[in-house]
Amino acid sequence: MDGHDEHSKPGIGDLAKDTAKDKVGVLMGMAGGRYLMRPTSGGREWEVEPEHVDFPTHSDRLRAENGARNRMTRLGL
Repeated sequence: MDGHDEHSKPGIGDLAKDTAKDKVGVLMGMAGGRYLMRPTSGGREWEVEPEHVDFPTHSDRLRAENGARNRMTRLGL
């Protein structure tokens, strides 16, 4: 059990998982009844249906952090 209520969803600014695309990103807002998410390493937002937004697992978080770190390394930052 991860401590989240089964009816709760991540909030704006939180790390979230798009279960339809198996992608983790930052929840940026809502538009037209859909959530907007941005990759943790930056980039273009994508739209997600509310039923596909969930809390990321520990391994999802690690994968997202590693991806962001790798992108920063490639950019020389």
